[in-house]
Amino acid sequence: MNLSVAYTFDSNIIEQLARFPEVKEIYGKLDEDIVGGGRSTYTLSKTTNSDVALAVKEAHSYNISFNYLLNGATLNGIEQTKSGQREIRRLLDFLSKIDVDSVTVASPYLLRLVKTQYPQFKVRVSVFAVVDSPGKARQWQDLGADTICVSAVACNRDFKRLENIRKATACELQLIVNASCILNCAYELTHMNLLTQSSRKKDSMGGFCLDYCFFYCSAKKLRETMHYLRSTWIRPEDLRYYEALGYSSFKIVERSCPSDLLLKRVAAYARRSFDGNLIELVGPVAKIKKEQGASLSQRARIVATMFKPSLIKVNSLLLMKRFAEKIILHDYSPNSSSIYIDNNQLDGFIEGIKERDCDILSCEECGYCQQWADKVLKVDTNYREEMLELADKLDDGLAHSTHWLQSQ
Repeated sequence: MNLSVAYTFDSNIIEQLARFPEVKEIYGKLDEDIVGGGRSTYTLSKTTNSDVALAVKEAHSYNISFNYLLNGATLNGIEQTKSGQREIRRLLDFLSKIDVDSVTVASPYLLRLVKTQYPQFKVRVSVFAVVDSPGKARQWQDLGADTICVSAVACNRDFKRLENIRKATACELQLIVNASCILNCAYELTHMNLLTQSSRKKDSMGGFCLDYCFFYCSAKKLRETMHYLRSTWIRPEDLRYYEALGYSSFKIVERSCPSDLLLKRVAAYARRSFDGNLIELVGPVAKIKKEQGASLSQRARIVATMFKPSLIKVNSLLLMKRFAEKIILHDYSPNSSSIYIDNNQLDGFIEGIKERDCDILSCEECGYCQQWADKVLKVDTNYREEMLELADKLDDGLAHSTHWLQSQ
């Protein structure tokens, strides 16, 4: 088993990750660059070229590879311009100079550019490329991909599809294990583009990101609790089922994760077992408040990025802030956590998933995930009511444009 782990730029994190022999690679990037990536800049630590160079050097001292993310969902047309080409090449020249081992891309064009002009890099295909079929995987492989991160939203619970993709390709395939996106989510591509835009250097909105996709999916889980089970996560205990299909490379998120929580997630997957609240491993996390390890400077940065009355009403921003801070948990204990999934009670769940075709069966007809949710999931009633009330207000403002304009 090979683990690729998010790099948070926290001090001593590489040394601590090196204690796990399963950790072969860390991945990360500048908080903003010309390509953009998969996390909004304001949720990340402020970083410089020197920070990245030092991280690569330290990783190598522990025989850990460094993967730089060039995984913006779109290049926004910059690859078609002289100035854009110069900036892309300048970034790649820097990555070459500091001996980055590999880069992750979502653009076929960018893969070809790297393979042609920077053959020393291994190239990984991002989950943002939405590789969800044998044919698409073969195309990326033919373009020169060394590793493909298969779509979690489309594939993590579809064992037959995973098997067919594995049979169709010879390159390394990778799975994200601890994201909790809703399967076959209609917001997937929109979300990818929002995150890319809000982490791209020189973006006209200055990193501002109203993540309405996250609001929607979080509320949907609270309304239809089966989605806590019917999500993309893979339990540490269930890695063996994916390894049996020929998958041995697994990716652990998030780059905005507090160090202690990230290390707990790595330890669980390295030992293939976890005793506790599954949400601690797979729940959304971002250092946006003090309790989650956000420094004063980080919190000030968030305010500076998001407080833009010229773009959106202040009251709406405060409502969104309240929702985000409450939906991203930091207490996972049995007696205190607002959402609790006993991981030990999930033995046998994945076996039933393997026997079902979720692309054909409707959840109403099947009922399997809801039955398990009723068994293993606990959601505090008062918390659920409060969050759904907030979600309804957010959704109403989105649908009627009242977050921005006066009501008609």
